[in-house]
Amino acid sequence: MLSFGLWYFVIAAASTAADTEVVVLRAVRGRNARLPCGQGKVFLDGPDSYVLWVKNERDVLYRFPNNETDNRAFASDRVYGTTCESGSCHDGTALLLKHVSDDDAGTYRCRVHYQASPSVDHVVDLKLVDSPGAPKIYNENNELIKLGYVGPISLGANLTFVCKVADDQPKTLVYWRRNGAVIKRAEAARSGLLIAEIRVVNATRNELDAHYECLAQNADVTDPLTASFVVKMFLPPMRVEIRLNNNLNFEAGQPRVVDCVVVGCVPPPSITWHLGDNMLRPSVHKELHDGNYTVSSLTLAPSLRDNKHDLTCRAHNSHLPNDLFENKVKLNVGFRPFCLSNRQDDVGAVHGEAETVTCVVEASPEPMQFSWTFADSKTLYTSVKKVSGHNHRYMSSLTWKPREEDLGQLVCRATNSFGEQKRPCTYTITPGGAPISPECVVIRSYPNVLRVQCKKAWNGGRPQTVHLEIVDESGKLLHNVTDSAGHFHVTDIEDERNLTAFVYASNVRGRSQSRIMRLQSMKPLTSSVSDDPPIPTWTRWLEAVAAGIAVAVAIASTAICIKAFKSREDFPDFSPDLVPRPDGVFHREPDFTREERVLGTTNITVNQLAACQNQYATPPVPSCRVMVGCAGHTPANDSCPATTQQSYFV
Repeated sequence: MLSFGLWYFVIAAASTAADTEVVVLRAVRGRNARLPCGQGKVFLDGPDSYVLWVKNERDVLYRFPNNETDNRAFASDRVYGTTCESGSCHDGTALLLKHVSDDDAGTYRCRVHYQASPSVDHVVDLKLVDSPGAPKIYNENNELIKLGYVGPISLGANLTFVCKVADDQPKTLVYWRRNGAVIKRAEAARSGLLIAEIRVVNATRNELDAHYECLAQNADVTDPLTASFVVKMFLPPMRVEIRLNNNLNFEAGQPRVVDCVVVGCVPPPSITWHLGDNMLRPSVHKELHDGNYTVSSLTLAPSLRDNKHDLTCRAHNSHLPNDLFENKVKLNVGFRPFCLSNRQDDVGAVHGEAETVTCVVEASPEPMQFSWTFADSKTLYTSVKKVSGHNHRYMSSLTWKPREEDLGQLVCRATNSFGEQKRPCTYTITPGGAPISPECVVIRSYPNVLRVQCKKAWNGGRPQTVHLEIVDESGKLLHNVTDSAGHFHVTDIEDERNLTAFVYASNVRGRSQSRIMRLQSMKPLTSSVSDDPPIPTWTRWLEAVAAGIAVAVAIASTAICIKAFKSREDFPDFSPDLVPRPDGVFHREPDFTREERVLGTTNITVNQLAACQNQYATPPVPSCRVMVGCAGHTPANDSCPATTQQSYFV
């Protein structure tokens, strides 16, 4: 009580010493009122400064900072002033009056005791008024808006909203706010009714979630009465975009994640993917940034047959079923070059003599160039030529005059838009010259017939021919035959004679040393001479019966296999791994579904020539590797087709 009396004395003395301006403020009966000290601009300049509120010059009502403030950690924005924004927090120096009644009317003094400046007084004369009528909002059809939102509406819509307040107090103010900003005040008024009307013409995207408020206010320190609503809209996408980072190249069979971003679609859309005429299943669907962005991710591993097909992302808005929103990109499906030969071939080179080496690769699209790198890192570039009869096979030839520095490894690489060949085609450049003598054997000998088979050795860098010369004991030449493969079939060989065979190989660069085979020890095999006893008749009958039984068993086994195969065709559902394709062909499906893998038409191509001699690689028995002066040799019986391939769908 003593301290309160002391404060009262100080305030009374100050009020008589100076004439303080009185601010008249209004508060609404029955509601809360918050009286500002100095129009909310008080700034405390130190820890010993404070604010004191007194009513009618005698009743001390409030002190700031107070005990409750002291119990908290002192923060500069609470002790030395306030940085509170309107609507987020209240100024601690203000005086709060709850449920204002007639007893609260009167004069209030706010004294600010500064630490380094004289004290300042702020006087408020509080008047009481009755509450205004509650605002009500109606639409253009004079229907009361009760749900708190309007819509959803579409772009370009026209809207009218009317706010009505039943009140006859002259100082009552009715106005509209949009997203916190005042946009309209009451214009039309008649006895006991205030009206404020707003119009939205040709609604744009800015109206989405716009917050409209109608406020009725007739007091200075009491919050106004409000009615509000939010505008809901359904909007088409602003943009549908397939994001590929400017890389439209898809390596055949290699999975790649593709994103489709839909911006500004309300409500969030459903997204579908299409490759050509086939619908695909996305692997991930998510919404970002409060629904303004919708992202769909697709894992795609296309095949070569998908090349130049359109990949389409479509966004579907349930409120706009007849509108199509999509983005298309044309796929460029291919693969980087790879070498057809898995071996390192030898090339025989002679200093100063033109040499030609051919490099063959598979690639899609066509390579842009071939590069050749020698052992000394010298690099040359050659043009590309397509191999006829093959869709994705290309070749290039390098012709140069070898030097000593060129001996060693020669590397060929092709490059297309998908990148450089990873594993190069390799050749070993060795000194060339005459071929090496072949290794030969007599494989069978009949009366008057001699068969010799030779395994060719290193050809010296040029196509070689194997020679066979047969002479008698006097040195007379009886036979002189040649063959590029080294296989000989010589007739008119006289029995019981001492013969000698000379075998050697030759090419345009010279001939090898001769290998000598003595044939005098060769004994003829004649079918007319036999020391075996005659075969009994019953043995022949037994052999015939056994052959008949074997044939019957084979026929029965074949019939059972055919019947089993037909039963599988009649009941394809018994094999869950066999899935029918649209073209009627069955393929084996893995454990996961076709849509999840999204490989679609991806296929693996198996070349039937894999088991046969590659016409562009060195055969097991070396043949022509150099193009210049090469005499092509075509086998008489080629059991391997030149272009036949099979595709197995997986």
